[in-house]
Amino acid sequence: MSSLKKVTFFLLCLCLVFNLTSITFATEVIDTRTLATINKPGVVLVQTLWAADVTWYEFSFDSSFEEDLVAVIEDWVLNEVIPNTEEAMYAAMVQLMVENMEYYAFTTGNVQTEKTSTAAVGTGFIVTPDGYLITNAHVVHTNEEELYMQFAMSVLEEAAISGADEFTAEMRRSGYQMSQEEWDGIATSFYNLMAQSIEINNLQTSYSCFMGNVTPGSDVSAKGISLDLRKMGEPIPGKDVAILKMDKTNLPTVSLGDDTQLRTGDKVYAMGYPAVATLSEALNVAQAIQEPTLTQGIISAKKEMAGGWSILQTDAAIHGGNSGGPLFNDAGEVIGINTFGMIDTSSGSSVAGMNFAIPISVARQFMNEINITPTESNFTKQFKEAHVLFGSEKYSDALQILRNLNETNPGYPVLVDLLAESSSKAGSQPDKATEAPSLSPTPSIEVAKPVLSDNSNKNNENQSMFIMAIIVGGILVVLALVLIIILLTRNKKKASQPQYDYHQGSPGYQQGQQQYQQQTQHGYQQTQQGYRQEQEQYRQTADTQRTGGFCSQCGATLPPSTKFCAECGTKQA
Repeated sequence: MSSLKKVTFFLLCLCLVFNLTSITFATEVIDTRTLATINKPGVVLVQTLWAADVTWYEFSFDSSFEEDLVAVIEDWVLNEVIPNTEEAMYAAMVQLMVENMEYYAFTTGNVQTEKTSTAAVGTGFIVTPDGYLITNAHVVHTNEEELYMQFAMSVLEEAAISGADEFTAEMRRSGYQMSQEEWDGIATSFYNLMAQSIEINNLQTSYSCFMGNVTPGSDVSAKGISLDLRKMGEPIPGKDVAILKMDKTNLPTVSLGDDTQLRTGDKVYAMGYPAVATLSEALNVAQAIQEPTLTQGIISAKKEMAGGWSILQTDAAIHGGNSGGPLFNDAGEVIGINTFGMIDTSSGSSVAGMNFAIPISVARQFMNEINITPTESNFTKQFKEAHVLFGSEKYSDALQILRNLNETNPGYPVLVDLLAESSSKAGSQPDKATEAPSLSPTPSIEVAKPVLSDNSNKNNENQSMFIMAIIVGGILVVLALVLIIILLTRNKKKASQPQYDYHQGSPGYQQGQQQYQQQTQHGYQQTQQGYRQEQEQYRQTADTQRTGGFCSQCGATLPPSTKFCAECGTKQA
């Protein structure tokens, strides 16, 4: 085998080894509780706040309005259009006001300005220790036309309700109780009058996030951390991704995975802050924003958007507020961004199990464009280490790490809970690694062991699987190297021997046998001839040695056939 072929063969074997080991060391599956615990600190509630100045003109009614109302009502009574009762006349007056208010109204010249705001909430996840986070574009997108309408409607609705309530109270003092239909008519008329002069100015947008480390009892509004918008795509059907930045260090982070490896049926987990479970009046909001919600499901399908890029369909439950949150695989890595669900157009309600997430590979494109590299923070690395130590019953070691983390990044609920549990266990029982052995022999007694929780079993199984993967990987590497050596040796031996094609049938085989016999016979004859030459040489040497010798008088060495010693002259026998 030539050197080039040997090198090529060796490289192919190495590739095979690396492929085998890469399969062996595939991403480790973790249990659901661990997935939630280590990722909660890096998932945040994102809030976009829009503020503007709303201006409108005050209005009043011409004095002739009351005179015309009275004249029409008197005419209706005289012509028996309505009964001659106070209730009937009041009802007629309300009806006439609703129908004719706009014709008698005029502006007074007085202007009122009110600072108003509205907000949208979603979810984001931190990908670098210095505060870069990812969310949906529609969570931070500003649509000025829609905002102006929303601001106007909000202010107008408030003013119309206030005006209708005052008018209803005045009628009640006069002895007439308005119906709901009459109240709606008055409120609508007030709304339409104000809408003719309202203006929206000085629109401002700001972004903030809540870290999930709000101290119980504190002012929630004071805990928002300001964000800068660094890059934004387009809301669906566009690539609905946005990247924001907060000015912090050593923040908790989440790990990003590979969505290209996903297949239909793979388990996934959605985490975020759905408004119904976060901002409901029935809940403690200060606590709710510390605890993201986790739901699970599977990858239902991969669909293609109108723009030609893929999107992930899942049945994991997501609702308003989940937008921008992470979709994890079963290894705790983000493989998607929860973005939208389907709406039943006939009922207006969401369709269960029809939710969609943007692949994380799309977000990676955005990060690459502004040179952001996702990096695990030291906080997260140490928190993971503490969690592993706790699972290994090394409570004192876990406690030391958790105390340090809580000093630098205080208030994370999962950290505080693990800290308290580690402290409790470290005080009540010795660490597994430091437990002293008994010096005195004790009888062997079989004791019923407590049943471990599912999560503990899973942790132990995962650790065992990881160790087994290392062992199997090492064995595969050794076997592959041995295989390479054997194959190279065999190839070398084969190269030095006559090669015969045994796949040509009997003629080829017979020809090979004849060549072998001829070569064998020739070799045997050469060997015999050499043996005879060596025998003849041996006899000549022996004869020579027998005719030579040593002097019997002085012991000098004598040449063959010598009669007298050259040293002493003694005649030899």
